[in-house]
Amino acid sequence: MQNSRRGLLPTMFVLLAFALVFGAACSSGDDDVTTTSSSGTAAEPAAPAAAPAAAAAAAAPVKVAVSGIGAQEAAPAAAPVARKAAVSAAPVEAKVNRVIFGLITPSTEHYTPAKQGPPTSQPLTPMYEYLVGMDPVSGALIPQLATEWEVDADGKSWRFKLRKGVQFHNGWGEFTGKDVKHTWQEIAADDALHGNHGSFKRFVSDVEIVNDYEVVFRAPNPTADLFILTSELSQSLLIQSKDHRDAAGLPTLGSGEGPTAGTGPYRFTKGVPGSLIRYERTPSKHWRMTPDFQELEIRWMPEASTRLAGLLAGEIHLTIIPQDNVEQAKKAGMKLVTGNVPGLRTFFSIRCCVRLPADLKNRLKQPAYDAAFKYPDAPMQDIRVREAINRAIDRDALNTAFFGGKGETMVLNNFHPTREGWNPSWAERFESLYGYDPAKAKALLADAGYGPNNVLEIGLQSKNLSHYSGSLDVVDATVEYLRAIGIKPKLIVQDSATESAEGRAFKQSNRLTITGTSSHLLLGIRVYATHSTPRTGNPEWGDTDKLFIDIRGTLDPVKQLKWLDELGELTFLRYQTVPLFWLPPEAIVNPDIVSDYIFPGAITSTWTHLEFIKAAQ
Repeated sequence: MQNSRRGLLPTMFVLLAFALVFGAACSSGDDDVTTTSSSGTAAEPAAPAAAPAAAAAAAAPVKVAVSGIGAQEAAPAAAPVARKAAVSAAPVEAKVNRVIFGLITPSTEHYTPAKQGPPTSQPLTPMYEYLVGMDPVSGALIPQLATEWEVDADGKSWRFKLRKGVQFHNGWGEFTGKDVKHTWQEIAADDALHGNHGSFKRFVSDVEIVNDYEVVFRAPNPTADLFILTSELSQSLLIQSKDHRDAAGLPTLGSGEGPTAGTGPYRFTKGVPGSLIRYERTPSKHWRMTPDFQELEIRWMPEASTRLAGLLAGEIHLTIIPQDNVEQAKKAGMKLVTGNVPGLRTFFSIRCCVRLPADLKNRLKQPAYDAAFKYPDAPMQDIRVREAINRAIDRDALNTAFFGGKGETMVLNNFHPTREGWNPSWAERFESLYGYDPAKAKALLADAGYGPNNVLEIGLQSKNLSHYSGSLDVVDATVEYLRAIGIKPKLIVQDSATESAEGRAFKQSNRLTITGTSSHLLLGIRVYATHSTPRTGNPEWGDTDKLFIDIRGTLDPVKQLKWLDELGELTFLRYQTVPLFWLPPEAIVNPDIVSDYIFPGAITSTWTHLEFIKAAQ
């Protein structure tokens, strides 16, 4: 199959020799951070350097321009006239002391990002930093607590030089290599419920402290996304103070002391479970940037009507609301701000097809590729049923009704024209395989043995997602689409703890679950399309599982592209999810208080880079 792919190799793989980027020129501790914000417009990726001679590439260690499979590409320009604003280290004088962001309550609140993140760590991100940051405009991975990095020729040793002089909050000392190792150990610990626990446990054998300002991540085998796991794009390695943890112990939600100290431009001041979390600017000049607002508060407001009313009344200053409320807010003088990098998306996960053994104690174990399915008779094991569900949904109508026509139809979950591995033929074939066709859907169900005398019943999970506003409306509309083709959906409303416990025990055998994420390519494939630990209850077919393990286990770009194409084609033809839309991540702000919010929108929890909420003049 001939595919045209644009700009893939520079962002996807780690086999370019020499230290091309992220070197000493980027590592000054007192650099001003200045870029240009552009809603829908971002800088073009730098052209790749010429490949070195084979002999040079064989040297060890080899410094490389590490980007890593799954790193974002810069988004193409969406409009000829772009909104621009400075992202500067110099703050401006804000009209209010405290800026308040109204958000949907996260599924789980906690003070332990290394134990339970992501995406539930989003409320804690203002106080933490990463080895590798993410530019809020282009989505490029940039130096943060690490000033430079390289991978040895065998692909098993990832070396990071650390920034000197960075201080933890509240007098907990200077950031050094011991804090990197401590944070990794917390995620890899047996009691961790972190989404990347399995990756950090299996694919990092040790974090070696060379000295205070250099560490080496040792891997048993080459792992293509290990670099991504250290970055803000993964939102996993939020660096925490080992000294503080040793002295205070594991923090508990609602405790007066708050989370373990971080190094971010905001520090924790107050948390009220179910209500709010509050921060203040660090009292001394932060090494990276100073936020415009003295204080930042994230306030939990589950109801869209409450968020809109709070915004219009001036009680909060930015929030997310459904599209049918946006025009009302704009007429009242509010302003939309949009993330800069494609990533936010919504779809229905299919829960049916997990392989044995599938129980809680085997969640971290890899099942055999040819193992039998736990629920072989589940209706959604039948590809005709999965196709019928896809054909039952009028995506254009959903887009118009709930997203104001702004959604981009998702052709294949995780894959996007701006991401590596994209195959344009999927878009060309989408209408013929996935297009809205109720008559075809009914015929498929009849062929599978379902009809008035044998009605197909499936579960439909209803969730109020924090990634975007309107997921409950999408579920309600889908109920009617499914009924129209003869399916009897059972609406399932659960608290997050119950749903998570069922998922970890693989008890969901015949269910659609509304899902939102901004995860990068490999993380999305791991969670929603393969078995790789920790297993999530999403489909586990042996052939795609093997392809994922192969992709992740090599740094050879030719092999990776070939296997990515095969994996994508299999999941596309198999109807492995019910794809809906790529969405513009939008927040609405009071422009009298907030002039802009500059964020990529392409990280798992979406609402990141809160230090770049800019004050109105």
